[in-house]
Amino acid sequence: MTKIKPVSFSAPLASWDIFLANYRQLMQKGDDLEMLKAISGKANWQVKWDLKEELVAHDHVIVVTDVKRKIVFASNNIADMTGYSPKELLGKSPKMLQGSDTDQEKLKYIRESIAAKQPFEATIVNYRKDGEAYGCHIKAFPVFDAENKLVNFIAFEKAA
Repeated sequence: MTKIKPVSFSAPLASWDIFLANYRQLMQKGDDLEMLKAISGKANWQVKWDLKEELVAHDHVIVVTDVKRKIVFASNNIADMTGYSPKELLGKSPKMLQGSDTDQEKLKYIRESIAAKQPFEATIVNYRKDGEAYGCHIKAFPVFDAENKLVNFIAFEKAA
């Protein structure tokens, strides 16, 4: 009987670290998609976005607020952009990310768009948990239910 020699395979430890980091991000995006499906189903959203495309292909941070502008969902990748975990942001207003260099005219435009239940797009200066300023490009939309009642706002964000 001929013995088969085991094949030796070695990979640098760093390659496994990269794999695990990418795998972890992919799993978090899957969790985010499940949460977004639950929120949209419960609120009976009438507009459908390709949320997988937004999270995976475009790598957008997704933030959903209720009608009182309190955060009810933030995708896991928000931690990379803001330094805050999604749990730290729940129940808070996105205003907590604004500061002294945030353009007041742009904020006025955003407030007026929200009050009018209109979509908006803007790039503003926000602040990370550590106080560092960063540009944030926001595309936000009001979300209505089957009875045309405003139920949420959804924002697709990216560091600018």
